[in-house]
Amino acid sequence: MRHEKYLHQRSGSQNYYARMMVPEHLRSVIGKREFIQSLRTPDRSLASKKVHGVVAGWLAQLAANDDLAPRVPPSFTPAPSDFDELAAVWGYEESKDEIAEIIRKKARRSEEEFDWFRHRLARWHKSATRRLLAGDNHAWREIALTECQRRGWNVANDSEDFHAFCDKLARAAADTYAYGLAVFDGKAGSFVPSDDTQALLSAKKEIARNDEEILDLFDRYSAQRLAEGKKRADTLTQDKKSVEIMVEFVGQKRGLRSITVDEVRELRNVLATLPATYRKRKEYAGMTVRAAAAHAKQTAATPVTLITVNKHLSAISALFSWAKREGFADQNPCDGLFYDVDKRKNPRPPFDVAQLNEILRSPLFVGCKEDGKEHQPGEVKVRDFRFWIPLVCLFTGARIGEIAQLHVNDLEQDGPHWLLHLRNDEKTRQSTKSGQSRTVPIHSKLQTLGFLDFVRQQQDRARLDNNPKLFPELTLNERGQNGRASRFWRTYLQRIGLKNGSDGLGAHSFRHGLADQLRLAGFYDHDIALVLGHKQSSVTSGYGKLRQGTTARLVEIIESAQFKGVDFGHLIG
Repeated sequence: MRHEKYLHQRSGSQNYYARMMVPEHLRSVIGKREFIQSLRTPDRSLASKKVHGVVAGWLAQLAANDDLAPRVPPSFTPAPSDFDELAAVWGYEESKDEIAEIIRKKARRSEEEFDWFRHRLARWHKSATRRLLAGDNHAWREIALTECQRRGWNVANDSEDFHAFCDKLARAAADTYAYGLAVFDGKAGSFVPSDDTQALLSAKKEIARNDEEILDLFDRYSAQRLAEGKKRADTLTQDKKSVEIMVEFVGQKRGLRSITVDEVRELRNVLATLPATYRKRKEYAGMTVRAAAAHAKQTAATPVTLITVNKHLSAISALFSWAKREGFADQNPCDGLFYDVDKRKNPRPPFDVAQLNEILRSPLFVGCKEDGKEHQPGEVKVRDFRFWIPLVCLFTGARIGEIAQLHVNDLEQDGPHWLLHLRNDEKTRQSTKSGQSRTVPIHSKLQTLGFLDFVRQQQDRARLDNNPKLFPELTLNERGQNGRASRFWRTYLQRIGLKNGSDGLGAHSFRHGLADQLRLAGFYDHDIALVLGHKQSSVTSGYGKLRQGTTARLVEIIESAQFKGVDFGHLIG
């Protein structure tokens, strides 16, 4: 009768049902965590006969899909919620059903065996209760570790999570034995487990259904926000990374309703201890969020800014707000948990005249040693994206990503004026932060430096290799952006000693510098916003159909930037 362990009786129901957990590695293929089916009978002997066929069908389904299933990798590390589910299901629900079945078997055999097992169960309960009062969970450690390993879990037996798991198993065992004694006394129907076990069972009830797990909901949220035009694809890609950190922290199977304010607060505090890009560092490889935070504290690593933590919270909060409107959550546990910091306190300072001259006299612009050693003096003249993108950013105020994505046909002429068309076009995989295309005049000084000649050379090249990119050596990263140009420039500034840590200096400093140049020329913020591509949400901006700013007006604004004291002479010719 080996299948009787899958036989259960629901609380409050007379009928028996069959229940079997789906192995971890098969859940993504089967589409559920457990099989459950009513046997539609209150007669145990009849249910025992029916359960064999049901379980046999399930086992056949598992066997048929076994080759298709991804195996749980040895590096899979369970979250606290994974431990809690195992303690609830294996440690209590299945164990108490097994105890009840043993009691029924003993009752059918003889009075002596029945009485003997009750005496033994009372001894187990007394021992389990004593160990609980003594804070001793050692009896469960080896059993718990074996059960975790059987599931392919990578568990550190000295971790806080594993200790907590053993404590919960010890409590669940005491409750299981107490339930068994209640069965002997005919009081199983009114038995209530301890508060700790009730909490486990309650949390288990709030585990998400198969189509409502957090990352499934995030995919729905992303699709809706994209369709509404409220979020960009690359922004959602970044937001998903924040949500994935939360999922790792609270558990893969959690529903949004079950996540509490205290858990989000704890996550926020953990994030605040982590160094920037910790996932890319070898010393943090394979670590959970909690383990990484502990390592960061131990090694006194420099943590991310609170602004960065707020960015993570913002991505998570947006998902909760959507889920609350759509009926998948009852609250937004992120409310009130943001750090009280102002993004403007983390500015991107402009380069001053001395810094610009230092940049333009550095090896990249006058002659470097070789590729990869652009910061060292030499005879190699660089004239690709490394040379041109900083100069174009300087004279246009455009974002580095907007320039890096340019195509050779994005150079346009309007009468005597040359313009760059900064496109937001899904077809060409070009985008702007505002979500709108715009044109920006090519400053006369940039023309003098030879930028138009460079573009024409690239147009000739594109006709031969059919690559429309102005900088063909740049490729899109996982966010759909040209991250290489930004990384190169940040690293280059550090190598020539102009950038120190998180001082804010970088490609955006050109953008801020142009804004200051235009203010010096007497232009107001609405004119500067027009050139920089900032969204303007005034009442007037919503009137009419024509875009703001004629070409002549844009040229007037751009040409007003004089960069007095900055020497460009050695770059001409």
